[in-house]
Amino acid sequence: MIQLIMNLSLCCISNILAEQGIKFRTMTYKSFSSKPREESLFKLSGIIQNNFRTTRDIIHHCKKSGIKGYRLSSDLTPVLNHPDVNLSLEELPEYKLIQYQINELKKAIKETGIKVSAHPSEYITLTSEDPKAIQNSIRDLETHADIFDRLDLPQSYEAPLNIHVRKDGDPIDISNRFILNYNKLSSAVRKRLVLENNDNANGVWSVKNLHTYFYQTNGIPVTFDTLHHKILPDNLTEEEAFNLAYETWNTTPIFHYSEGKNNTRAHEHMAQFLPPTYKEVYWDVELKNKDYAILEMLEKCKILLC
Repeated sequence: MIQLIMNLSLCCISNILAEQGIKFRTMTYKSFSSKPREESLFKLSGIIQNNFRTTRDIIHHCKKSGIKGYRLSSDLTPVLNHPDVNLSLEELPEYKLIQYQINELKKAIKETGIKVSAHPSEYITLTSEDPKAIQNSIRDLETHADIFDRLDLPQSYEAPLNIHVRKDGDPIDISNRFILNYNKLSSAVRKRLVLENNDNANGVWSVKNLHTYFYQTNGIPVTFDTLHHKILPDNLTEEEAFNLAYETWNTTPIFHYSEGKNNTRAHEHMAQFLPPTYKEVYWDVELKNKDYAILEMLEKCKILLC
């Protein structure tokens, strides 16, 4: 039987480890502000330590399981960049303990060779006409880049930050507004930022339009998402869209694989099929059963691990 080389990547949560009690913790601003500030800062420090430690455990779990990549959670440091908190890690009361966990995670990434990326919040926008929305989005992206820098991840598309262009309308006007705000970002963000095709059937941001209005003009890579493309193909076959996105990367791309439940945009729990193998890429597997789904895919495909 032909063996396939396929790099599958886990998105954020390990269901297997979560069942063992190894899971992320969070904190809302409402919870943070409901108690004395000093008490909330100590609690937040403990949450952040837990989240970096959990990420380290997931990285090692990926390595042991034959999973080649990992998408960092976008909520490792909850509340920290809320406009009414707006603190750096160094300002937290247990920073030295946090730094220890960051160093342990950094070591795990280097030892395992796991490919790391992130997909910041769906609410991030660089096209809004609301200055506060732009300011909050920039702050969020800079927080992601700061974490990547602390982990010694490359300032390049080898460690991408993936977002969408959410706004629909005239692609020229929207892309111009996007680039205006894109230029306000630090180089640590810009060198990592990639754009994913959308899944709204009557929308604008197909692979083709992202290629035209962002890659051709500003060299921003395009992330190919299989399910989004099925919903918004823009007269391209899957292979054509894959190849068009592939050519925008100067390193092995990280693309997204998911399947729609009953032909909708709702993600299935497990895979019925396998990602395409046109060229070698990393596939972020966006299925609800997370690592259980990936392990079944690995088994089904008789994948040659390398």
